[in-house]
Amino acid sequence: MGDGPMVDGSVNRYLADCHLHFEGCLPEETVSALAARAGHRFADPAAFARERTEVRDAASFLALFAEVCRLFRTPDDYFEAARAVAARLASDGLAYAEVYVSPEIFSRLGLPPGECLSAVAAAFEETGAEGTRCRILLDAVRHWGPEAADRVLDLHERRPLPAVVGLGLGGDESSFPAAAFAGVYLRARALGLRTSVHAGEWAGAESVAEALDVLRPDRIDHGIAAASDPHLMARLAEEGTVLCVAPSSNRATGAVPSSAAHPLSRLLKAGVRVAIAADDPVLFGTTTRREYELLRDELHLTPGERRLCAENSWRAAFCTPGERKAGLAALADMEM
Repeated sequence: MGDGPMVDGSVNRYLADCHLHFEGCLPEETVSALAARAGHRFADPAAFARERTEVRDAASFLALFAEVCRLFRTPDDYFEAARAVAARLASDGLAYAEVYVSPEIFSRLGLPPGECLSAVAAAFEETGAEGTRCRILLDAVRHWGPEAADRVLDLHERRPLPAVVGLGLGGDESSFPAAAFAGVYLRARALGLRTSVHAGEWAGAESVAEALDVLRPDRIDHGIAAASDPHLMARLAEEGTVLCVAPSSNRATGAVPSSAAHPLSRLLKAGVRVAIAADDPVLFGTTTRREYELLRDELHLTPGERRLCAENSWRAAFCTPGERKAGLAALADMEM
């Protein structure tokens, strides 16, 4: 996939990515700067790079993610980091991004969750006029349970922010069943939020089916385990549920053993709507654009298949109809 035409010396922005995590989107230089202020070993870029290469499975990934979260000390840190995230996404050709932000992380760091969330939202709103339009997905971290998820919604209900468009469920799939969060998802919809859920990443196809049955999400993050169940793939295709798939993430965390073994092509051939995401680009040494290059170079998807994935990202986005129309129109002019 080419860079496309240049606008004012920068890469033309036409991609959408609906599955990103805030701390995992930080530019490497921001990780180093935060770590230097915090007196953390990641102030040395080599130390961060070394630990990134040691990610092999869900546990090691979640441990590294938690370590990056510990670099933050103040709401101002989040504001500065959010500006850096938006700039990096813009340089990668993203016109639109949905970024998971976890208020419970702020609380567990001893920081005021409302102020930190507002800082991220303010930075995204400030940068959105000229760069990537970033929206927030509230992350109800699965392994902290439904009570923590309800606290996230309590915060949103008390202090709704225009940048917040949805709620999702990340974290350790093996910790709580999806059914434990049925009330949370019902409440989120009542509050006007769209919904997504991580499922079928490290757990099996049954985790995807359960999420569909009890949570009724608008879309699913990962969901690749569905490829092992022809009936489930047929259901996803019939219902039009989009899977926001992150190939580099899946390989790095052991969800698939190699790029060659990734089931993305099988999902597409079954009629499942697949969108492409970078998930946690700084932790996996990737970007959204590189994920599309991986589709071409390692998964050997055709230009038409790559374009379909890019279109699915816009169709699955929790954006306005006008933003979606403009995004699809810009994408139509690009070579894939």
